[in-house]
Amino acid sequence: MNKVRFFLNQWACRVAGLPVLGLLVLLLASCEEPSDVGSELVVDTTTGTLFVDTLTVRTSTVLVDSVVTSTSSYLLLGQYQDNRLGTITARSYVRLGLGGTTFEPDVSAVYDSVVLLLPTDTYRYGDTTKVQHLAVHRLREPLRPNTKYYAFNTVGYNATPLVTQAFRARPNLTTLRVPLPASLGRELLTAGISRQLSSDDALEARLPGFCLSPGATDNAAILRFLATSTSATLRLYYHLPTAADEALSRDFTIADGSRHFYQLQADRSSTLLSSLTASRQAIASTRTAAEAYIQGGLGLQTKIEVPYLLDLNNLGGTWVLNSAQLQLETVQGTEKGAFVPPATLVLQLADRGNHSGSYLTDLNGATLTAAYSYAYSLRTNLEQGSYSFSLTPYYEAALKREVANEGLLLSSTSPDTPERAILGGTANVTNPIKLRVYLTRVQ
Repeated sequence: MNKVRFFLNQWACRVAGLPVLGLLVLLLASCEEPSDVGSELVVDTTTGTLFVDTLTVRTSTVLVDSVVTSTSSYLLLGQYQDNRLGTITARSYVRLGLGGTTFEPDVSAVYDSVVLLLPTDTYRYGDTTKVQHLAVHRLREPLRPNTKYYAFNTVGYNATPLVTQAFRARPNLTTLRVPLPASLGRELLTAGISRQLSSDDALEARLPGFCLSPGATDNAAILRFLATSTSATLRLYYHLPTAADEALSRDFTIADGSRHFYQLQADRSSTLLSSLTASRQAIASTRTAAEAYIQGGLGLQTKIEVPYLLDLNNLGGTWVLNSAQLQLETVQGTEKGAFVPPATLVLQLADRGNHSGSYLTDLNGATLTAAYSYAYSLRTNLEQGSYSFSLTPYYEAALKREVANEGLLLSSTSPDTPERAILGGTANVTNPIKLRVYLTRVQ
């Protein structure tokens, strides 16, 4: 029996004029689980305030549409293995440009070397102490102009890489320098000498671009490159026989190529989410070990539903909703180490088909967000990760039927990166989700 529904039905059928305290005694005497209800449902007999924290809250994990990554200023690369969410892989695809000027070296130019330079920022996600790899593949087809590429997209590339380089994604790594085969450098120099590199399109016809891919067995970190930096470049070194000591170079930059995107993939075949394959599909937390998941970039969001919320309207008299507080905890042990949760989460209205609607706002009209907090829990006296939302205006509107009570979608405010949160559902033993509701009877 749902204890809250039982409580509300008893309240609605109370004897006219029965004092609140007498009603509570009647409730406790007739309920099948008096000790549980008595400890979880509290009535202040002085003020007539009702506190409820046993409303059923259902959670599920929803797979939503992928994000556009071709408009990002970044590239992602790397792979790691998550025992809950599977193997996460990031690849990047880039086109090179001439920088607005033709490449016409002297006919006597002599090739020296060619190197790919990839500047990084400070973003890392995963274990940066492990060795990982960057494989540079030559694209078989160009990136299409005026096209939106999403995180699930791919472009054909040669299976055999031009080169594979090992590295560690340490914080002090500011530029990844990757020497490329001499055959590629000589090809570009020869094309320049032959006056065949007069435009970006001419360069693309010869070299459509690169796919930057991690090693197949890597289990390390994802790092981020600066795609719009002029320092992200293929640099060709050469010299003239008449001035052998004078090093000459030419940059073919990613920024000038103006087309790039990154791909994020998740192999969930060995996880509890293995059946989650279709957009807007949901898996209840009852099937995922009483956990719900959020993962930006991979399209995982948590749906929160309170199916019996409108039963509060069965209370007799006129009641005011004073407060509705939603408390979500990360499952113990999942918020430490390499995989930190998202810094903030955001809520959107949802419908029965799990489509996202308007963002919830606070009383000032600003988008409602919750920051990640890692502090001592009053409940367990242990350090605990959590997010808290004040949802009084939303649930007040839902009780008045001004908005449909079809649930909320909870997501990361960084939808283009793979930070993940492992949240406890209602049935989670250590970290259950809680909705605390306070009402006051005004007549």
